Formats: sequence, structure tokens, C-alpha cells
Amino acid sequence: MAAKKETQSTKLVLKVVTGTATSGKAITASRTFSQVNPAVSDDDLLTVGAALADLQSHAISTISRVDTATLVNEA
Repeated sequence: MAAKKETQSTKLVLKVVTGTATSGKAITASRTFSQVNPAVSDDDLLTVGAALADLQSHAISTISRVDTATLVNEA
């Protein structure tokens, strides 16, 4: 049987650097934007992430796409 992936939801996650620990390691926090259309392209989501990054008061470490899906047997 072959598995089929059914995308349930997509989120855009911006990881921001909020400070530096005494050890010198970056302290980060995540900004999560839910309810993203799963059909949006990676390029478009990166463009939106970069635009949102410009609105943040902290520096951006990473822009991530998180897809949640259900795996089912394909009949």
C-alpha cells in the first residue's frame, strides 16, 4: 500500500533573537502565524516572512514553514 499525505494546516514561524545569554549564546523566541493557506508556494511564504521580519523590533534568526499532515493508506 502506498501512503498518501493530506495536508491539514500550514504555519509561518519567525525565530527572533531577543538577546544574548551570559554564555554568549543567542536567546531566541518564536513568532507563529497560523491559518496559512497550505497551497501557498515556498517563495511566496518567504516573501511574506521577510516583510513581517521588517516589522519586528528584534533581528530575525530564521523563517520557517511548518506543515502538519495526516498520512493515510491509498486504496
